[in-house]
Amino acid sequence: MRSLLRSVVVMWLALACLALAQQPAPARLTLMVAMTPQELATFRPALEALDAAHPEFEVELEPVPQGALPERANARLAAGTLPDVVRVEGLSAQQWIRRGAFLELTGRPELAALDLDDYLPGVLAPFSWQGALWALPDTASPDLLYFNKAMFDAAGLDYPTDAWTYEDMRRAAVLLTRDANGNGPTDPGFDPERVTQWGWNGSLTHFWQRHLVRAFGADWCADELCTTFDATDPGVVAAAQWWADLVQEDHAGLYDPYSGAQVGVPGDPFQAGAAAMGYNGFFIVGQLNDVGGIDYGIAQPLLGVDGQRHTPLSTNGYAVSATSQHPEAALALALALTEPGFLAATWGRPGHAVPARRSAAPSVLDPGRAPENQEAILAAMEYGEVFHPFTPAAFEAYALSADLFTRMMRGDLPVPEALAQIERVLNDALAADRQR
Repeated sequence: MRSLLRSVVVMWLALACLALAQQPAPARLTLMVAMTPQELATFRPALEALDAAHPEFEVELEPVPQGALPERANARLAAGTLPDVVRVEGLSAQQWIRRGAFLELTGRPELAALDLDDYLPGVLAPFSWQGALWALPDTASPDLLYFNKAMFDAAGLDYPTDAWTYEDMRRAAVLLTRDANGNGPTDPGFDPERVTQWGWNGSLTHFWQRHLVRAFGADWCADELCTTFDATDPGVVAAAQWWADLVQEDHAGLYDPYSGAQVGVPGDPFQAGAAAMGYNGFFIVGQLNDVGGIDYGIAQPLLGVDGQRHTPLSTNGYAVSATSQHPEAALALALALTEPGFLAATWGRPGHAVPARRSAAPSVLDPGRAPENQEAILAAMEYGEVFHPFTPAAFEAYALSADLFTRMMRGDLPVPEALAQIERVLNDALAADRQR
């Protein structure tokens, strides 16, 4: 009897070992991302848990500094070593999609159960080309109106509301602007060369600020993808002049907000405590709450002359390398990274970004943390539009035109002349995108 039992056990162990030997080894995948330290602190443990729950793959995270991903990805693409999955910005995705760097996702059986209608309006556009989808969006954060409560209190002004217009903002911005001696633009002795607190955190400083033109009933995009510019349209000229006047006449906005040349500290003037209000992406909620120091509030983007609101959406998504040795496993990873529960846990609830899927987007609402009026976030998602243009030459066009915008806002060039030059530069730079 013992001999029989021993034989059974030995046979069972042999069969178990054989079964284990026949199981395929997990696919080893590399995931490249560019995130802030705050985002990585949330993302790393969530990815480890996801990895443990999927025995079909093992993930090696390859974080790169923010702003360095395009250079790193291009170098890896040229070397034929692009990571299996890459998290790309919507503004950057097309340069790689149109070079065949990513796996086409449309029609793949793994996506058959994916509800594309769960994605918020417009967020798929930067990741689509020639009628096909090439990446899965994970976040899509809108710009909102942020305001510094202490600065409004000191000026004796009511906080902005969702009913504010651009003229409401302009009047308040003038009253909130101060020079080094504490004088405002309407005070005797005000020194516009020594402003230390601006009412608004910028002006019309680059060509991705289409929403600042559309708010005045104009549009410089002359085609669907905004690869043709009509910057000399009278309505565009009038809108740009409004912003130039905010800087040059009211002294309440900045012509060079982010370099640090005016503020003294590189980065956003609002976050630096040098501006009383302005537009910013939702992503700064997490940063402001972590760092502290600014008691702030938010409101929906300002009402335009047509009574409508306009705001851009900053998007990100996951693409699978066309040269991945494990495309099925890589796509399974991308799908897991964009599953509503994962999006809510890693992006929405920590306050880093708004999940791009309707079923996960409400996770950003947390009455236990700043700011108040968080419903404005979800409201803005419904009318926000992705940045245009997002075609391959967009970054080159930005680099070629940025100084012209600065000179226009500073007053070095009259607005009509500057816009004429901007129109020529952008249409030349984006010409190749119109042919693709």
